[in-house]
Amino acid sequence: MLILFLRFDQWILHIAHCLHTRISLHCRGIKPVKYHYMEVVILMKSFTKKKIHKSLLLLFGLTLLSAGCSNSSNSSNSSGNNESAFSPASDEAAAADFSYPMAGNVELTFMNEKLGGTPERLPIDDEYEKRTGIKIKQLGGTPMTDQKFSLMLASGELPDIFLNTWLQYPGGPDKAVEQGYILKLNDLMDKYAPNLKRTLEEHPEIDKMIKTDDGTYYAFPFIRSEAGRVYGGPIIRKDWLDELKLTVPQTIDEWHTVLTAFKEKKNASAPVTFRTMFLGERTGGFAGAFGVMGNFYVNDGKVVYGYLEPGYKDYLKTMAQWYKEGLIDKDFASIDAATVDKKMTSNESGATIGWQFYIESYNSAMQETDKKASFVAAPYPAAAKGQTPEFGQLDNAYAGTSSAAISATTKNPEAAMRWLDYAYTPEGSLLNTFGIEGTTYTMENGKAKYTDLVVNNPEGLGSDQVMLKYSHGTNFPMIQQDNDLPAKFAQTSEAIDIWKKTNHESHLLPPITPTAEESDEMSSIMNDINALVKETELKIILGTEPVENYDKYVQQMKDMGIERALEIQQAAYERYMKR
Repeated sequence: MLILFLRFDQWILHIAHCLHTRISLHCRGIKPVKYHYMEVVILMKSFTKKKIHKSLLLLFGLTLLSAGCSNSSNSSNSSGNNESAFSPASDEAAAADFSYPMAGNVELTFMNEKLGGTPERLPIDDEYEKRTGIKIKQLGGTPMTDQKFSLMLASGELPDIFLNTWLQYPGGPDKAVEQGYILKLNDLMDKYAPNLKRTLEEHPEIDKMIKTDDGTYYAFPFIRSEAGRVYGGPIIRKDWLDELKLTVPQTIDEWHTVLTAFKEKKNASAPVTFRTMFLGERTGGFAGAFGVMGNFYVNDGKVVYGYLEPGYKDYLKTMAQWYKEGLIDKDFASIDAATVDKKMTSNESGATIGWQFYIESYNSAMQETDKKASFVAAPYPAAAKGQTPEFGQLDNAYAGTSSAAISATTKNPEAAMRWLDYAYTPEGSLLNTFGIEGTTYTMENGKAKYTDLVVNNPEGLGSDQVMLKYSHGTNFPMIQQDNDLPAKFAQTSEAIDIWKKTNHESHLLPPITPTAEESDEMSSIMNDINALVKETELKIILGTEPVENYDKYVQQMKDMGIERALEIQQAAYERYMKR
């Protein structure tokens, strides 16, 4: 009878996962605490002199340094004025009776959240194993919203560590602990994670973000640096603008003028091209000019759902008109990233929305045949000339992504904790940020200086591509430090300062944790609403549905329970603010 009950419970969980649709959760901004790499080096030297530890520690050997998520500097190979939002724990945080590498022949299994097979083993993986003494067997990955994740849980065959967005778990992280899939880390942190513990003690604003309302720690977090929170925005052909005697557009009207000129005078078949993910839900896109963004966000302490706001209808009306005029890529609903890149580097398109290092790759590709070609960042469009854009791409220090939980079935929780805790040491932070000393950087006058392997790669690879192999600059459970990744083109380095000038900070929803009951109710409401929104959005832009009908869909969302969903979000938000 017990076996049948467990099977039934697993089946219900599987159904819940299959129905679950991702709801983006954002967290509030925080005031940066400046931390210089000079301090890291000093700490390392002190650490060596004390000889409390035999060698340096470890860092996650998996998630790649996303090209679009690295902040870059000029083409100089010096790390220069590196400052970060948070500092890793000092040596004093380490337990006196433990040192790396860990004794014994320890091997752990690891799964990430990127759908795919077993990733290629990289130099950073070898370095991490050498420093920690812990072997990691990669099992590939799957996002929590994919059916494969549900099947894995139902099978009971779990990895020791899995990286995922645990805020998306049906019922929330507390439910994952309650159901016996992942461990509650509170007591384990006291015993085996002194560096993460010290970091949270020193940064209560982050401590507040990474636990649930009842104080449960459920995962090792990925904490973005202040500079790393912005990494994407509009990209445009500056050489075309110069040729047409136009300036970089700042408003929707100016964008319309520019895109029309690209079509009529540069024969661009898709003046602006982008994937549907850039329509406005994640980055604000062009929707920010209308004072809205997709999904949930905050206005003056009140949680709102952008698709219900009047400005979203105005935004869709404009996008439908642009599509009708041939200004938007006719294939935007189904286009993939590779096709966007191809159009941007073959004179088919003159603008897109993408990550910082797209600028680097586009300029590199185009200037092989056209030295005048120039791609630059454009600001997110504002409602009127001279105004600050309301929305743009902006992550918070902790957004819930790339969080590493430990399986409740692991046979070696201490090893898992030690392996993860290494990332929060000065040594682990230096490794994750600049790679391997002597290979990707050297220390000069207390600062990390990139080697020619990174700056002038003999194989012609960009600095971001090189660092994919030797470091974990992002999307990894760690404290991200500003790496000042060198860029060949000044346009790449200038992008972040352009994109970050928005009012988005005031609208961010923190990483709230609805109760298990609230989470289940949210899922049942939002599954259907999310599908309706996507369908409606595409119909209106493609012209198969008149924009006047949008009011009907707003009412339909209300009939489906969106107002109850807002009540749940508001209640969770208010609980979070009282933590």
